Order: sequence, then structure tokens, then C-alpha cells
Amino acid sequence: MTEREYQKAMECFIPGPRLRARVQAAAERAEKSRTRVRPLRTVLIAAAVCLALVGTAFAATAVYRLTVQTGEWENWGNEYVGYRVYGEPVLHPLEDFSQKLQDDFAAWDHPNLLFNQKFGSWEEVEAYLGDNIPIAWHGIDSIDADEYPPEYRVQGFHEMYGDNKLQSVEVIDNGVYINDKLSFHTEIYIYTSDYRGEFLTGEGLWKDRADFRPLDSYTMANGCVAEVVVVAETFEGFEGEAHHYIGTFMKDGILYKADLFVPIQYPAGKAELEEQLHQILDSFQ
Repeated sequence: MTEREYQKAMECFIPGPRLRARVQAAAERAEKSRTRVRPLRTVLIAAAVCLALVGTAFAATAVYRLTVQTGEWENWGNEYVGYRVYGEPVLHPLEDFSQKLQDDFAAWDHPNLLFNQKFGSWEEVEAYLGDNIPIAWHGIDSIDADEYPPEYRVQGFHEMYGDNKLQSVEVIDNGVYINDKLSFHTEIYIYTSDYRGEFLTGEGLWKDRADFRPLDSYTMANGCVAEVVVVAETFEGFEGEAHHYIGTFMKDGILYKADLFVPIQYPAGKAELEEQLHQILDSFQ
């Protein structure tokens, strides 16, 4: 498989390995005592053949034409369900980023690893991205921040062979615990002038183990409109379903995703969990 074929495969199927690792860990915590897991993002699967996702698109956000499409597809004889996010982001040339990021990217010499850097504070992230990247953040602190301090990854998706152009920059945190069961993490996607993806982001899971359903759009306190998806996932050996309430929105042409994880048998109904996600979304500047 060539590098370009690999990239096209990843554009067609983008699973959530970091998300899946957190789900599995939380499912185990439901049966055992709480064990802290802080997994980093890795590649779970890359499909060489991609078929078009079919399903229902809903609730466009007017300014950036943000839509979320749920549906199912097949690769290598396996059936998947998932969602994809489409929209028209602001495209930033590499020169919009800080000189430090540009220099680090130019010096990056790991042909099998995507460009990534780690930071211990949000202020460091802002400085690293630069003044021309208008990013925002939420105002919620983790209840165990003293034991597990905040950590942020700045990653770059690029062609690791060929012209090596940077197509997008992603910011990922290591998660925030709201209480001893509920947690959420945030991902930010900044697309460059060299972005060539057919859609902005998305996730997929095996059809017999998951279900993706759109919920009503939500107008946030900062005026942005978030498109919301709820994901139900089962695990072999565990009764019940774990859920993710995912809100995706664009602000200043940058894509944000807030992912609230709800472990198996968490004692709250759909309305309460939607409200919890709304509170998280309202905390963004």
C-alpha cells in the first residue's frame, strides 16, 4: 500500500482508538474499583477499500455549513456504523502558526509517526499555536487535577512521504473528570490550506456493537450551534451499554468536539445527560 493509498483509507474510516480505550477502561471500572487510565491516541485500523457512508444528514450551522452525517458502510466484508462531520472551516497556511511550531514541524524526522508535541498548560498551547490561531477553551477543571495534572497534545496530520505538507493541526487534552464516573475530553481541529480530506473528522465502530443517533442541535452560550450525536456501545462480557454524548461545533472557522463519556449503568436518564453536555458546551468561551 502506498502512502497516498493509506491516507485515502484513513480519510474514509477514522475510528476513535483513544475514545475506545477510555470506554473499555471505564467499562471495567464499572465492575471493579476505579482505575485511572490516560491512553494516548493510536491508530486502531486502516481500511484499504472505502465505500461511501450513507445515512441522515441533519441541522446545518449556517456560517460554516457544519453538518453531521450518521450511517453505515462496509470494508473488507465488515460492517461499520459511525458519523462524519462536514463543513467549510477557515483554512490557515502554515505561516499562520507560530515560528516555533513551523520550526518543530520542519525538523520532525519520524517517518512512521505523526508530528506531535506535549504541553502541561493551556497557555503553552496557545503560545505554541500562535496569535493568528483564535482558539477557545472550556472553563471546567477536573476533580482530580492535583493527582492527574492537565496534559495537552498538539498533533499534525501530514503526508509523511512525498511533499510532507501539513494538512491539519489537532489539539487533544487528557480528559476532565466531572465526578467519579463522568468524564469528557476535547479535541480541536485546525485545517490548513493544504487540507485535502473529503470530510473534517468522524468515527466508526463495528455495526453489531454500536449505534450512532443524532440529537437536537444546541445553541451554546457563546452563540455557536453544536451538532450532537449519542453513541451507544456494548462490550463482550458486560451487560448494558456505555454512551458518548458528543457535541461538535465551529468557532472562528475552527472545529471543536466535546465528548462526554457515560459508563455502563450510570444512574441518569437521557435528558439529564444531554443537559450535562450542554453545560460543558456552554463553558467554552
